[in-house]
Amino acid sequence: MDYVLVNNVVADEQWQQIKAEAPDQEQPNVISLVSAPKLGKYFGESGVNGINLLDRLTQRKYHLGQYRFFNDVPVPYWDKIFVNRDGSISIYDRGSEIAKEFLYPNTRRAAQDVRYTNLDGTLDYIEEYAYDGTIFSNLFYAENEMLEMVFYNQKFQPVVRYYLYQGVINLVTVENPETHQVLQRYNSLLEFYNDQVRSIVTEQDTVMINYMGVELTSLINTESHNILRLSEDPLDDQGNVRGNLADILYDRVKTIQTVQVSAKDYKILQKKGLPLAKIVII
Repeated sequence: MDYVLVNNVVADEQWQQIKAEAPDQEQPNVISLVSAPKLGKYFGESGVNGINLLDRLTQRKYHLGQYRFFNDVPVPYWDKIFVNRDGSISIYDRGSEIAKEFLYPNTRRAAQDVRYTNLDGTLDYIEEYAYDGTIFSNLFYAENEMLEMVFYNQKFQPVVRYYLYQGVINLVTVENPETHQVLQRYNSLLEFYNDQVRSIVTEQDTVMINYMGVELTSLINTESHNILRLSEDPLDDQGNVRGNLADILYDRVKTIQTVQVSAKDYKILQKKGLPLAKIVII
């Protein structure tokens, strides 16, 4: 199978480009790494085989056309939800604002998340809703610093947890949603990505990436045929060939077997005297 591996899908234009460049344009096979409540807008399209690492573990299915109405969010019984003149939404408890609600862009009623605050105004926790209105995650804070992210299945049972220290994810656990027994444990987000991507792609598959960041490192130890379709400028701000690209072309990074570049970029790399054996002009 031919896959496109992306970090995240954040905009409609980006999604259209991903589908246009996918090896199988009639039925794009797209793997995404980052958790994203909005992902259902794209992966829920007919004919798209979209695989998100978290959704795969939580077995989440998206239902286009459904959403959570903005006043259908969990609040204390007597609380009031007000739409302010500037379009923002406030939640009041006994006259004091305890939370703000945000809607999905370009919608008038679809709840995206609710951000609850402590008495001193610092964040307490955020509840995120998937594009179809189901509860997607809770993000827990202390002194405005995120400490834990919990991702749920569609029965509102926790399945995956990210634990953070000083803004860095240093532990990921996957648990049985019924018994809460920890089934898998990872010491970093990259370790989690590596293991989950390896469990999806096989040596018979082809995986295409566009960027040399987390997409590249998540392919470590895969046995698939991996292609870099270069979307970045091959040179950095100092006019040198980007380090990861040079390592790929010199085969110091063996994760990528083929590099697809434009004729313009090919000439740039040729002038720099880099090995061109992996390069294919598109």
